Amino acid sequence: MPIIQCDIREGRTEEQKAALAREITRVVSETIDAPVEYIYVLIRETPGAHHIKAGHALPEWQPADAAD
Repeated sequence: MPIIQCDIREGRTEEQKAALAREITRVVSETIDAPVEYIYVLIRETPGAHHIKAGHALPEWQPADAAD
């Protein structure tokens, strides 16, 4: 059973997370010929402060249009 773990910053909608899980499932199924019913996707959300890049915490996630 493929288990795919996806760590993202908090803030996405339930619809976005469901779409992410669907697409990950589709790609894994097509790529390694695994039946979709055996593919398990785990999405973990954490605050931006828990995502460190180049020694700096990332800001909280915001949609691209939120900056407008």
